This record gives sequence, C-alpha cells and structure tokens, in this order.
Amino acid sequence: MRPVDLERREACATELRARFPGHAEAVLSALDDNPSAELPYHGTPHMLVVALAVLELADGEKLTAEETDLVFLAALFHDYDYAGAPNDTVNTARSASAVHRHLAFTDHHRIASLVEASRYPYLVPPRCRLEEVLRDADVAYSTLLIPDAQHFRTGLFLERGAPSTEQDALAFVIGHGLYTRSAVKAVDRVVSAGRDRR
Repeated sequence: MRPVDLERREACATELRARFPGHAEAVLSALDDNPSAELPYHGTPHMLVVALAVLELADGEKLTAEETDLVFLAALFHDYDYAGAPNDTVNTARSASAVHRHLAFTDHHRIASLVEASRYPYLVPPRCRLEEVLRDADVAYSTLLIPDAQHFRTGLFLERGAPSTEQDALAFVIGHGLYTRSAVKAVDRVVSAGRDRR
C-alpha cells in the first residue's frame, strides 16, 4: 500500500477501535486478508476511501451513531473479494458473504443488504438514507473528491477501460446524480475550484 493508503487504514482502524472495541482487530485482520486487496481500483484502498467518506457524509446527513456504524462497516466491505464479474450482482454477493462471515457480531444482515445495494448499475432507487450515503461515497469520492483521485481513476481505467480524467469523473458523477445534500455540496466545491483555476 502507498503511504496515503496506510494513513487511511490507520484512520479506519481508529474508528473501528472506538466503535467496536472488542471486534476491531478481527475486522482489520479480515480487511488485510481481502482476496482482492491489490486490485487497481476495487481493492482495499478504495474501500478505505469509501469508509472514511461515509463518515463525512453521515455527519453531514445527521445519521445516528447506530446508522453510522452500519454504513461504515458496509463501506469497509462493499467491494471485498471483488471478482471483476461483468454482472456486479456476482461481486456484491461475494462481498455480502464476507459480511456474514466477518461481521456476525453486529447486524450483519442489514449490512449485507447495504452492500448489495451498492451493486452497479443501480437497479432500484435507494431504499433508505444509509444506501444514499453509501452510494454517494462510492461514486463520488475515489474518482473525484480526494486529492489522489487520479490514482483511482487510473485504476478504474486499468480494470474496466473507463475514461480516467477529472472531467470524465465529473461528467459521470453529474450524469449519475447524487442522493445526499452533503455529497452535492462536496462536488459543487470541486466544480467551483475548477472554474477558479481557469
């Protein structure tokens, strides 16, 4: 992992230890053993980015502590054991299975349901605020809203052949749409900063 990925892992570890003191080390061990950890986009570094993003969005959206815990764990596992199958149902099913194995100490059925709702392209609108937060974190952060987003856009290009410029990511996010006010504000800041650079 790059130094920034290690920093993000430590930030997630701190959150896990505070939120789930008796289970944090087991969760971290599972993340370290992620079979798809090294994928250029859908690897563990992406899951760490999304987990930290959901914390930011959960705060902005005023989720409860319990809701935040659930969506944080879902983010940490949403691409676990990613197979790269063209039908993302296969990928999310593998991730949901990992949730049941590694997160049995909590409401793993609800977390697995959140993970399954991250299937892309989305077949149904989000059913709750937690799904909105997870989807917005997954779509907007790795490809656009973090300083090293180009690293992840390049990873997505390597995995899927998806265009990898900031403009491509912005067009995708805007075309896709966002569900939370907090994510809309964050993307608006990027758009405004882009205008200011011209």
